[in-house]
Amino acid sequence: MMAATVAIASLAVLAGCGGGRTDIPDPTSKVERNIVYREIDGQTLALDACLPVNADEPVPAVVLVHGGAFQEGDRKTMSGICGDLADAGFAAFSVDYRLVPSIYPAQQDDVAAAAEWLRDAAQQDRFNLNDSMSLLGSSAGAIIVMTAAASLAGAGTPVDAVVGLSTAGVLTEDARELGSPPPELELVVQGYLGCAKLTECPSAVVASPVSVAAALPPTLLIHGSAELIPLAQAEALVAAMNAAGVENELVVVDGDNHGLSLLNSKTRASLFDFLEAAS
Repeated sequence: MMAATVAIASLAVLAGCGGGRTDIPDPTSKVERNIVYREIDGQTLALDACLPVNADEPVPAVVLVHGGAFQEGDRKTMSGICGDLADAGFAAFSVDYRLVPSIYPAQQDDVAAAAEWLRDAAQQDRFNLNDSMSLLGSSAGAIIVMTAAASLAGAGTPVDAVVGLSTAGVLTEDARELGSPPPELELVVQGYLGCAKLTECPSAVVASPVSVAAALPPTLLIHGSAELIPLAQAEALVAAMNAAGVENELVVVDGDNHGLSLLNSKTRASLFDFLEAAS
């Protein structure tokens, strides 16, 4: 009897005491977790959906791809931006993909498969989606979304926009000349490509975002001025997109913040404005 009394008292406190609060706003978004979108190589790949509630009409989709040096991390690391996008009126989908020892193009193919799955009429109805779709990746995920976007364009199902947080544009040995990259970055790329040496790795060329720049949709890059991935990497990708006539914007954040840490009030506003204009 005492336990029940304590539980009831606790609920009253959480409600604001007495009759409870009446000024709590209605939720603007909801989350559906662990939705399987692909089974491949004995792995089950899932996504989490962050969805606006009470939308008057179908909404644009944004596929979110986490970082982790291609060998760790999962979709949960994107939960913050996933919820923020849903609150802003987008349907956001944080996806898992095959990690190392699976090698390129497995990760790219998984992200492209998630985009194609969401384009299916059944999923568009389920999640109340319109025909607009963008891709957003952080760190390793930024590399993946660039080549996945180009892959989708080549398949005749292009996305409307792509966003990269801390994007490495060059994965070949030429990356050594872009800023002052720490040696371990090259080891990360070798693991992703399945190569013992980048000088003997043909896939380093096709896996580099600069090599697919001409196939990219409008692109937003957000990068730290003194972060882990040298700024020269993002600048190389910008130069390749400019040469191909691809619409792009580079936002540089002072300091050594990397990946999701680059998202502050100012860069979030730029991100939402960019996605809104693309949808």
